[in-house]
Amino acid sequence: MPGTRLLKRDWEKDHVYLVQFPRAGCIPSPSPFAFKVETWLRMAGIPYTNISNDFTKFSNKGQIPFIEVNGRQIADSNFIIDHLIEEFHKKGIDERLVPIEKAYARAFHALIEDSLRWVLIYSRAHDNKWFATEQGFLPYFQGVKKFAFKNVFCEMLRKRLLKQSQSQGFGRNTPEEILILAKKDLDAMSKFLGNKKYFFGDQPVTVISRIYIGLDCDMFAHLSQFLYTPLYTPEVK
Repeated sequence: MPGTRLLKRDWEKDHVYLVQFPRAGCIPSPSPFAFKVETWLRMAGIPYTNISNDFTKFSNKGQIPFIEVNGRQIADSNFIIDHLIEEFHKKGIDERLVPIEKAYARAFHALIEDSLRWVLIYSRAHDNKWFATEQGFLPYFQGVKKFAFKNVFCEMLRKRLLKQSQSQGFGRNTPEEILILAKKDLDAMSKFLGNKKYFFGDQPVTVISRIYIGLDCDMFAHLSQFLYTPLYTPEVK
C-alpha cells in the first residue's frame, strides 16, 4: 500500500535509505529502475542502506523504488537521482559533455525507458513464473506465504503487466514483432557504444543536467535484465 510515513524513523543525516523489492536469485534487482538508482548511488559514492519493501511497502505514489533521505521520501528513479544531485551537490560533474552529446544522451534515455523496457514488461506479462523459483524470490518465503506468492501474487502481477503493455500498445504486437523491435533498440545502443568503455568515452555519464541523469547506469540496469533474467524468448539475449 502507498505510504506517507517514513519507514526509517531513526535515520542518519546524509544517509540514503533505498527501499526496493527483496534481492532475487539471478540478479540484485529485477526492477531496472531500482537497479539504476542503486548503481548510481555506488558510482556517486553516496552512503546508503538497502531496505526490502517485503512486497508490501510502496511510496506515496505507489511506486518502487523510493528513497528516504534526511527525513524526506522521494519516489521515481529519475526524480530520486535529480534530488540526490542537489542534496549531495553533485551538479556539474559532467560539464565536459557538449550540447550535442547531451541531446544524444536524452534520446538514448528515451529509447531505454520508453521502448526497450517494454520488451521486459511484455516478457514478464507472458511468463513470470521464474519469480517463484530459486532464480526469483522463492527462497524469501516460507509456508503459506510461499504458496500465496507462487499461486496468487505472481499471477496478479502478470495480469497487471499484461494490461499495462496492451494499454500502452506495445503488448498488442506479436512475439516476432517484439523481437524485431528489441533487436533494433539493442543494435542502436551497440553501434553507438562501439569499443568505448562507457557511452561517451572512458568515464561514465552520471549527471548531465539538473533534470536528467545516469545514462550509463540506466543502460547497465536494463541490459542486466536481458542478460541475467529469463525472457519470453532466448533470442532477445
